[in-house]
Amino acid sequence: MKIQSMTGYGAGMNSNFKVEVRSSNHRGLDIHVRIPSYLYSYEPEIRRLVRKNFSRGHIEIFVSPPQTETMRLKINKPLARELYYALVSLKDELSIPGDIGIDVLTAQKDIFLQEEPEVELKDFHDALNTALENLKEMRIKEGENLLRDIMERVHTIGGHIKHLEDKKTVFIANAKKALLERLKDLMADALIDESRLIQEVAILLERSDITEELVRIKSHLRYMEDLFEKGGSVGKKLDFLTQELQRELNATGSKAASPEITPIVIELKDEIEKIREQVQNLQ
Repeated sequence: MKIQSMTGYGAGMNSNFKVEVRSSNHRGLDIHVRIPSYLYSYEPEIRRLVRKNFSRGHIEIFVSPPQTETMRLKINKPLARELYYALVSLKDELSIPGDIGIDVLTAQKDIFLQEEPEVELKDFHDALNTALENLKEMRIKEGENLLRDIMERVHTIGGHIKHLEDKKTVFIANAKKALLERLKDLMADALIDESRLIQEVAILLERSDITEELVRIKSHLRYMEDLFEKGGSVGKKLDFLTQELQRELNATGSKAASPEITPIVIELKDEIEKIREQVQNLQ
């Protein structure tokens, strides 16, 4: 199944129906149906078809007759007669002057009835399915564009991680050297157990080691690529992975704050944030 965006539009029209479908972002599947009263009994079928085609998004469906269709009205004659005779009786009883005109009757909304047209179920289904298919095609096309951008950013992140791995060894060596020199200067006049000093330095350096963070970041990136290959509804999973990547990068930045590492971490955070913005649009 192809990856879809959650935004799009589709329409279907024939001689009896016009169907428009609009889709936008939503955490789940939120369906809103606006149809003429004579189609109310078909709303469950509309919702079933939407759920069959989509798993996420705020989806609005508008069903109407074509603009060339004229409204078919009829008069509720029994009600009109009953109302007229009741008004005449009241007029005579209260000795109210004047005539009771047609305008008095037409002011009553229940006098007019909209004649419900015969529903051609096949035409309705054809228009609805066409609209849903057009919406799906648009969502897939937009999803492909988003996916292309995300994959490029994942590739960029992979390059930055390789750069971090190259910098990591130099960072640890420089940190060890600087720490040893500083400790020796501070304790120049004291008796120093050099083996103990080296052990303490090793512990401090271990706390600054970002190897585990980089391993987890690469694992998350591989999982992202697997999701790209698998397709389907991946938006929520990708959103979770971007949050995990941000967490690992925060830990990396805290443990290895240095002129060598910090600029790369900042670049990575920027790329991850852009990816997260994009995955918010994916089903």
